[in-house]
Amino acid sequence: MRLIHALVPIAVLILPMQVVEAQLLFGDRLGEAHYKGDDTKIIMQVSSDMLGSAPDGETRSWSNPQTGHYGDITVIRTYNMTYNKKSLPCRDTRVVGMLADKKVVYVIPLCRVDDGSWKMAAR
Repeated sequence: MRLIHALVPIAVLILPMQVVEAQLLFGDRLGEAHYKGDDTKIIMQVSSDMLGSAPDGETRSWSNPQTGHYGDITVIRTYNMTYNKKSLPCRDTRVVGMLADKKVVYVIPLCRVDDGSWKMAAR
């Protein structure tokens, strides 16, 4: 089994989740070759449910019967980050995918912005 790790790039930047989903998390080079069907949609649903309420260390499973892919999502830590002179609540999450003969692992920093949505935050 091949193991692929990805840590989202580090810089001061906040991106909409749609951009993250398309370009970084499951984007054209790394993830797109692995995630199929509704994998991304299922992962995004599970993680969005966790961000507002799950304590640090909590892990929840995801699975897609359509593709046979599965994995888990863990909230690693909660912290604050300053962006545009505002303190934003942030959470690091680890997304693990078991995809046929590959194990794919992403660590994703996310911050809650003024409108209540969670955005990708590269530190």
